[in-house]
Amino acid sequence: MAKMPQRDPQRFSCAETCVDAVLEKVGKRIVLGLPLGIGKANHFANALYARAAADPSISLTIFTALTLERPLGHSEIERRFIQPLLDRLYNRYQDLAYTPARRKRMLPDNIEVCEFFLQPGSFLGNPTVQQDYVSSNYTHVARDLIDRGVNVIAQMVSPAADGEQLSLSSNTDLTLPVLRMARELENYPLFLLGESNPQLPFLGNDALLDMAEFDFLLEGDTFDVPLFPAPSPPVSFTEYGLAFHIASLVVDGGTLQVGIGALGDAVCHALRLRQTDNEQFRCVVRDLTCDDSLQLRQKLPPMLEPFSHGLYGASEMVPPGFLHLRRAGVLKREVYPDADIQRLLDDDVITTTVNEETLLALRDSGRIRCPLTESDTVFLQKMGIVDPSYSWRGHRLMTPDGEEEECDLHSEHGRRRLLGRCLNEPLKGATWLHGGFYLGPASMYEELREMPDDERAGINMTAIDFINDLQENRELKVAQRRSARFVNSAMMVTLNGAVISDGLENGQVVSGVGGQYNFVAQAHELPGGRSIIAVPATRRSNGEIKSNIVWEYPHCTIPRHLRDIVVTEYGVADLRGKTDRDVITAMLCICDSRFQGELLEKAKSAVKVEKDYAIPLEFTENTPERIAAVFADEKSLRLLPHFPLGTDFTDEEALLAVALKELKRQSKKWWKMVPLVLTGRRMWKDHSEENAWIHRCLERMAFEGTDTYEHRLEGYAVAGALKRFIDLKRPLRWD
Repeated sequence: MAKMPQRDPQRFSCAETCVDAVLEKVGKRIVLGLPLGIGKANHFANALYARAAADPSISLTIFTALTLERPLGHSEIERRFIQPLLDRLYNRYQDLAYTPARRKRMLPDNIEVCEFFLQPGSFLGNPTVQQDYVSSNYTHVARDLIDRGVNVIAQMVSPAADGEQLSLSSNTDLTLPVLRMARELENYPLFLLGESNPQLPFLGNDALLDMAEFDFLLEGDTFDVPLFPAPSPPVSFTEYGLAFHIASLVVDGGTLQVGIGALGDAVCHALRLRQTDNEQFRCVVRDLTCDDSLQLRQKLPPMLEPFSHGLYGASEMVPPGFLHLRRAGVLKREVYPDADIQRLLDDDVITTTVNEETLLALRDSGRIRCPLTESDTVFLQKMGIVDPSYSWRGHRLMTPDGEEEECDLHSEHGRRRLLGRCLNEPLKGATWLHGGFYLGPASMYEELREMPDDERAGINMTAIDFINDLQENRELKVAQRRSARFVNSAMMVTLNGAVISDGLENGQVVSGVGGQYNFVAQAHELPGGRSIIAVPATRRSNGEIKSNIVWEYPHCTIPRHLRDIVVTEYGVADLRGKTDRDVITAMLCICDSRFQGELLEKAKSAVKVEKDYAIPLEFTENTPERIAAVFADEKSLRLLPHFPLGTDFTDEEALLAVALKELKRQSKKWWKMVPLVLTGRRMWKDHSEENAWIHRCLERMAFEGTDTYEHRLEGYAVAGALKRFIDLKRPLRWD
């Protein structure tokens, strides 16, 4: 940046006073960059928004993504469920003031809010949000911010105990590259504001910035508030079906990227079972994967063994499941910030314990010279290989006592002298997880806060272009990201392999591209890398079942020339390098059987498949009933809880979350509600011990004392849905 860094930021305990200082220094045209997810400086953003709303002479553009909102209830039943959650989990969370104005289409003329990734499905039909959406690859957003003239970044930060540094913690993703780009530009005015919150986990490595980097700092009790919790959603059999297929594609000793949500939770749980209950994992994969279906996987036979080498995480989004995988001994492969050391480790030439072989291997690979140079010594000391007490004076390596030290590696005595106290110590710089931002339940934040320092040091939250792109440090990334598996979800996939993930055919945006394109392209470039697109075979729309495998769609997120692996609950289709005909026939084999005939006819009409082609019999029973049957036995049910990674919900709320999801699904057709209501009416009157949980849940929903007919019917429906869930005998949580 052109401006000289201040020795200390201006400090404030009041957001409104801080706004005065920002306007005085920056002026009345503010382009405010707010991190996505939990990293936003909400108190400052709201104070600035209020000032701009009251003063039309201020021009305010807010550029952000993934604006988090406290849940809203759109029906009486939803409100009864959500209100106690608001009181318990979100009672101190301050919503962003621009959100209700956007929803009501009442943003002042002098305020613009642009997002490059939306809360999925939250703003369909909203003209303000749809018109101000910015479609960008995640790695291009920093550039777009600079092009728009961003002049203030306002971010929640975590304070260091010594008061000399601040941690960007959750949101290094865009802040680091924007700061870097601004420094490279002459006279670019960019001001950095931190909103200090001790409840934000303090993470080091690339997330650390010196206090002098900040121009403004908000601190005090006002900003010491709980982080926004994103409770884990319940996992369905469909998501488990997808997850077990995906888990069997992950290579031991490889690299993993996966996202948040029910699918991400299911994938992490399936990988955990592969490690902790391998026999049952194999049984489920075997039951889901018939021998004939292996032909669709080409050179991807099921990976079923437990993890001996483990996985390394390289994910823009760090989901809560990664911490579970770490505890289960799965996410344990560590990478190092040097390509030569990484290759030597991966080839088992050296170990992570420093010894004479470490020096010799680095010499033989050409990474260091003999005798050592000053740059060699700096590198070796940084990696914890040469005793840190040595220093260079002129052209000589000196001991702490001022004696000249031998730089030659030929003698055992010389090597041991150089190693000194580093002998038999671990290499420095080990990282088991690179991430750009994290989001999850309150338990995730607590675990990060309480994690031992040496364990937390293995997490490096860093710039998004490091994780999502190979352009810089390509040699290092290729060495680190062995056998990478990038797992992303989609809304639909066409028969020719194009992927629809972010928008609808009418142009409306559901969510955003995010990093999906980046990861797909990266998978094609990395040796051994693969992109896995996960899509449920069907969806329910307006009460009707529709196929997510479609013949064509007027919009796509990933073009067909980047097709790779597609997974549904019915199987895995390896599409890379196949002809259009073979891609289409493979996709038909993992499609729901209720839609195979219609899709096949369209392919034949377009002369993409021969007229006499018939889908093999073994793929014509792709039905939900077949998936349910795989998970029907008692042992499988015990291993497949609704909330495999736990939940912030109480037991009653967890039961209700599952039941209300089923109730919402059934309510699209009124005649499907009749059996639920009749069953629920019986449960309502039955106060036996067997139905105790149902009545606890009804009490939690405040239905027990209701006296209106309408509310009583709603209570019956909820009780019926609860009964249906309890009869399934699936556990809520993982023991």
